[in-house]
Amino acid sequence: MARPGITREQVTQAADALIAEGLHPSIEAIRKRLGTGSPNTVHKHLTEWRAARPQAPAAVREIPASLTAALAAEIERATAKARAEIEGRLVEAQTEAGELAQAGEDLEADREALTEQVAALTRERDTLAGKAAQQAADLDAQAQRIEREQSAAEAARVELATARLRIEGDAERRAEQAAEIQRLRASLETETAARVAGEQSAAVLAAQLEALRSQVDELRTVRARLESERDQARELGHQAQGQAAERARQMEQQGAALDTARAQLAQQAAEIQRLRTTLEPTAPAAGVAVADAPQLTPDPAPAAPAPVKKKTPASRRTPPPPAA
Repeated sequence: MARPGITREQVTQAADALIAEGLHPSIEAIRKRLGTGSPNTVHKHLTEWRAARPQAPAAVREIPASLTAALAAEIERATAKARAEIEGRLVEAQTEAGELAQAGEDLEADREALTEQVAALTRERDTLAGKAAQQAADLDAQAQRIEREQSAAEAARVELATARLRIEGDAERRAEQAAEIQRLRASLETETAARVAGEQSAAVLAAQLEALRSQVDELRTVRARLESERDQARELGHQAQGQAAERARQMEQQGAALDTARAQLAQQAAEIQRLRTTLEPTAPAAGVAVADAPQLTPDPAPAAPAPVKKKTPASRRTPPPPAA
């Protein structure tokens, strides 16, 4: 009897439970949690669950001038963390692809085992068919022998009847003839019983042969189903490899975006430093902020235009760290 398939809700609940426990929701972890489910079905529902998870947008912060260096260090740390997370996801995708490949190999081994069973059953069927044919031939020979013996018995009866007419006066000869007739009747009954037993044996062998044919047909059906599942597993493996390549490409794009952001921050820090250098000689006294005495600065240099902040595409935003 086929096992009932697992649903998307079961996989989603199991994945959420593993995340809540601080564990990684891999295919094998979910199968162990549910106690059932094929790797293909778990992989499909798990991919849908990951795609449906909300992605928190990266918050845009205003960077104070006094915290430029600290912000650069924080960005470096966030960059390293994002890269580590992306690398972890890549390892996860590769692990899932390996699991699917192993499932395909297991299906291939099962198919080969079933092929060997079908071959063994076919050989056994051929052997039984040969035995049935031999027994049928033996039954035909027995039937012919019985017919000959019946003819001989009939001839013997005619001969005994003729002898009885000739030796009606001899009581002893009549008794011997009666005994001979009784023996022939017993022999005829024995041969008849043997023929009936042979016919019954042939019927049993024919029923066994039909049962073997049914088993071979069932095994062929199972083999076709396993080959179809093997092809599906291979297709899912190819899809997983394509997804891994796409994730690697997205990682490279995210790394390039992070490098661009860090360069822009460095330019902003240099501009802020230049403005401080320009404004410090005009300060009235030490400890007075430059913003408090702008009227004392003669002919201040025009401020450089603020760099235009480029919107990072959604596909290049740094993904949020995984939930604890």
